[in-house]
Amino acid sequence: MGARYEEDDEADYPFLRESIRQRPQRAGERTAKQQAVRQQTSRQQPAKQQAARLQTTKLQAVPQLSAKQDRNARQRQAALIRRKRRMRRRKQILAVLLCLLLAGSVLAVRRLQREQSEAGGQAVSGELSAGRSFGLFGEKIQGIDAGQYEKHPEWTEDFLTISEYSRPGEPLGEVKNIFVHYMATPNTSAAQNRSYFENLKDMHDVPGASAHFIIGIEGEILQIVPLDEMAYAVKGRNEDSISIECCYKAENGQFTQETYDSLITLLAWLTDTYGLDTEDILRHYDCGGKKCPLYYVEHEDAWKLLKQDVEEARK
Repeated sequence: MGARYEEDDEADYPFLRESIRQRPQRAGERTAKQQAVRQQTSRQQPAKQQAARLQTTKLQAVPQLSAKQDRNARQRQAALIRRKRRMRRRKQILAVLLCLLLAGSVLAVRRLQREQSEAGGQAVSGELSAGRSFGLFGEKIQGIDAGQYEKHPEWTEDFLTISEYSRPGEPLGEVKNIFVHYMATPNTSAAQNRSYFENLKDMHDVPGASAHFIIGIEGEILQIVPLDEMAYAVKGRNEDSISIECCYKAENGQFTQETYDSLITLLAWLTDTYGLDTEDILRHYDCGGKKCPLYYVEHEDAWKLLKQDVEEARK
């Protein structure tokens, strides 16, 4: 096959003839493709150069952005540290204040105990039996904040002896109502009715009877059961109510003006102290049907006026 061939050979080998004739054509195609590639490369070169310059610009901007973010991060970290320090100082101050309050409570209790021992236990025992206590949130008297308790109308404390017949000594729960009563016997004083309740422990005649207050015909107020203890006054409601007994002269059970005025003042203070409305003031009659207080059961208009007067006294 190394020798030259003639056209006659092409006749004998047709595939050679076809291959030789196609060589110039294929060479021209390769040349055209190379020129097209060079042209495309020349067109793409400016775009690549521009992209390279843009990439270089981005790379140069990255260190500046990172530095700014790093400064912000350090500032946030420093602010967080300062905030934690402030919170720690506040907690420390609060802990110190709580310790001081606790220490003050302990000292107050010890002082009361010392006074009790010095006074033979009489005076201070009376105060403790009246419900005086000290806590982290201040002094309470008969379950009432000392500041509010000091605003009470003038009265005399003369507590009954604890017994199952008049003063059970059981704690009073949430106060929901205040009941108004009248004593069964006319023309008797507050002191005489207090003696009646006191003597029940000796007579054993009545299952249980008492009240927190007795208002006399002269307007005097006598407290015979502490406000943080239950009294025997309204069956089924002794656990959540306060009761007031009123003395009277008239046969129809109407109170004297002095008794009425003291009752209005006491009711105004009690409703304000326990967060009650005048609608929370009830007659014994309203729970059980007993005609007590007689005058205000038979005269509904007088009872409405009484509650209006309480509302006015609260202003």
